Amino acid sequence: MCGRRAGLDDTIDAFDPETGYGTGFKFEAYDGVALLGAIREALAVFRNEPETWRRIQTNGMAKDFSWQTSAIEYAQLYEVAWKARIRKAATTSN
Repeated sequence: MCGRRAGLDDTIDAFDPETGYGTGFKFEAYDGVALLGAIREALAVFRNEPETWRRIQTNGMAKDFSWQTSAIEYAQLYEVAWKARIRKAATTSN
């Protein structure tokens, strides 16, 4: 569970009951009312929809949070930034 602008926003995907995709619950407004709403939503799923709860757990356990994956993503980001810098330097030096 996290706020959409919180530090875990890129780690938790809001669960979508239509597709079965997602790993948790998110809330928009960064306040107690929104947090309480997300907690109530999660508790309702936990209490009343055990198959859905298990799906959320399984989705979360299937995600790859390894350093290997993160390192590849950072290397790709660095390469994109480096190429953009080279292109910018080439266009400004003419």
